[in-house]
Amino acid sequence: MACGRVSDRVVRCPAGNRDMSFHPAGQSTAASLTRRGWLRVGGAGTLSAAWSVRSVDPAAGRIVARPGAQFGQAKSCILIFLSGGHPQHETFDPKPDAAAEMRGPFQPIDTNVPGIQYSELLPRTARVADRLCTLRSLATDDNTHGSSAYYYYTGTNKIRGGVPLGKTDRAADRLVDWPSIASIVGKLRPSEASPFSAVIVPELILNNPGYLFAGQDGGFMGRGWDPQVFHCDPSRPRYQIDTLGLGEELSAGRLARRRELLSHLSGHFGAGGKSRQVATFARQVQQAFEVLMSGPARAAFDLSQEQDRLRDHYGRNHFGQSLLLARRLVETGVRFVQVNWPREPGDLSVGNPVWDTHFDNAGRCRDTLCPPFDLGFSTLIADLDARGLLDETLVVVLGDFGRTPKINQNGGRDHWGPVMSGLLAGAGIATGQVVGASDRNGAYPTDRRIQPEELAATLFHLLGINPHTHIEVAGRPFKISTGEVVAEVLGSGPVTSERAVAGGRISGLPDFGRGPLSNGDFERGQILQGRFGSAEFWVARPSWTAARPAAFAVASKVVLDQEEPSVASVAQLGFGLAGDAAAGVINPGQTAMLAQEIYNQRPGRYTFQVHIAGTADSESAAQWHRHFRTRIVIFRFTDLTRDVGHIEELATTEIDMRFAAAPVAWQVSRLLKDQQGGGGELHKGIGVAVIVEKTGKAIDLKAAGCRFAVLQVTRARVRFLPRDFEFSYYDRNRDGRLDRDEAPSFLAADFAELDHDGDGFLEPTDLDHERAF
Repeated sequence: MACGRVSDRVVRCPAGNRDMSFHPAGQSTAASLTRRGWLRVGGAGTLSAAWSVRSVDPAAGRIVARPGAQFGQAKSCILIFLSGGHPQHETFDPKPDAAAEMRGPFQPIDTNVPGIQYSELLPRTARVADRLCTLRSLATDDNTHGSSAYYYYTGTNKIRGGVPLGKTDRAADRLVDWPSIASIVGKLRPSEASPFSAVIVPELILNNPGYLFAGQDGGFMGRGWDPQVFHCDPSRPRYQIDTLGLGEELSAGRLARRRELLSHLSGHFGAGGKSRQVATFARQVQQAFEVLMSGPARAAFDLSQEQDRLRDHYGRNHFGQSLLLARRLVETGVRFVQVNWPREPGDLSVGNPVWDTHFDNAGRCRDTLCPPFDLGFSTLIADLDARGLLDETLVVVLGDFGRTPKINQNGGRDHWGPVMSGLLAGAGIATGQVVGASDRNGAYPTDRRIQPEELAATLFHLLGINPHTHIEVAGRPFKISTGEVVAEVLGSGPVTSERAVAGGRISGLPDFGRGPLSNGDFERGQILQGRFGSAEFWVARPSWTAARPAAFAVASKVVLDQEEPSVASVAQLGFGLAGDAAAGVINPGQTAMLAQEIYNQRPGRYTFQVHIAGTADSESAAQWHRHFRTRIVIFRFTDLTRDVGHIEELATTEIDMRFAAAPVAWQVSRLLKDQQGGGGELHKGIGVAVIVEKTGKAIDLKAAGCRFAVLQVTRARVRFLPRDFEFSYYDRNRDGRLDRDEAPSFLAADFAELDHDGDGFLEPTDLDHERAF
């Protein structure tokens, strides 16, 4: 059985041909090995040159780290990487005094430390600020994803031989790439308790075309020092890492016999004097067997052992559950865990992925990015603290770079290397403070500029590694860091005992399992807003109220009947809503609109389906067909105001209204693209609406004898299928169909409707219409 450092390939378990779901960084395809081939991995010819790596002082032979303030206080490190590059303004460095086109729409809020403010999008993080050190002057001066992120991954912007990497998005090249900080930590401070020293979850960071960004692996140290990469989604039902089980075909007894056979082979290899390569191989094999036979290594990945309430507070989403997994890994002794912000389905090969908010920065941060970070990160800090782990675990939050101070014409922020904000917490960190500062606009550092090599030196120092250590590769030494420790961040706990009441609004746990549309059954029928404030509410224009009972309007049954919010409800459009005889004049072009912004928009096919019933007196029904036009639409906003008066209809279905008591289903569908797909519909946000419009001449309702005509929207859904949807990715059982546990969240709400034959499974043919792009 092979662990990540034993082979330079992804291998299959010899028993049962079960795919190993972890592999060395940069590898994504599996190569099968027979039992004989698997045993041959021990051959001297296959041993990597990485096993010649050793720590040395060029003058003295081996360097001895010099202890200092907080040196070695961290037993483990959790590095959280917000891939794409998070905006400083909407996170840890709000700029309320900047011009509107720079400060953005969100307000700063007080944290629980006087004088420190975060964005209002991070109310939970604001409540743990006393346990955080906020960095506001991180800088690479590089606006390119690949090379700026490489700088943070490795702590240098150089490649082998001290040659500058340059500003580039090139793919990983382990012949010349500098090893990642995770790899160096795994080499110089291997875990004493776990088979894993450095781990990356839940995925590697890829460029949009799908290739691996440089700097995430062992680089020129060799594949033997790549972090273990576990591609996983711990939020999914029945989540498990297949690699960590023995499989049905391989019992513990059989595994023990194989271990004994391999022990004999190892003895044969070492008969003529045990070389360093053979000794290293033996150690790697030992680690592989420990993974399979020891309980703790496997148990760390079993999140079902955690209480449901705690899992809820981490957030039932890919990122939140990955943070919980990271905590469990450091509990078992893993030295370095890197948690990368995961992509969502349809988030590959697009112009606005992950935190790379080139358009609709406000909407993306408000709805999709900040809520899971805020919930998961604040819970991680509190959980580590409650378990006594925070004092021995270093926690770091970084990203590719910051975002531009000025908001672009599409409401986005672009790449900005001159300044970024980040966070430190835990072992050896002086918390409750801000280190560094940016200018009034959040554009450039004005105090204590911090570069990645300094940050890397600080991480090494706290983990008990002298930053000036040299490592020899193929006979040539290199220094693991050229930076100096950032002394200002070192300490033990809060720098002040003063506390303040943190601001911001916290209203229950976010629903991360929701679909693109909220309140589709109108269970919260009383909530009809007058304008878009978030993607949580229906907007009624004009909205009927008892104080302002418009003749032609939109209302909810709850509002009209004064029922409790828990009562099942509908949304209603038309005239005579309150049950009284209608009165008033409706002019040509006048509309009644029920609309909602789509949550977490990204390229793919959107299908808007509504169930509409109706009621009308006979004269009103006749007048309706002569004077009114009803349609359902998918639209995009044409400016950044997100006003229903500023929209462009992208797809429309006209409704032949029959005013039947039984609801009738209507739908409209459209493939939406971003700029990389040849379109720009998603730039300023999208939404769906039911619209009733007055056509022809004005009508005096009372004079025409019209009493009431009301459309009743009883149910609304938006189905979404990502542009890059791959059926096989979700088919964990490899049986050619998806059960309810396998179905992704964007299909779960409509599972029964999509299951055309009612057998409890989704087959590819069930999605043919959705995929007809």
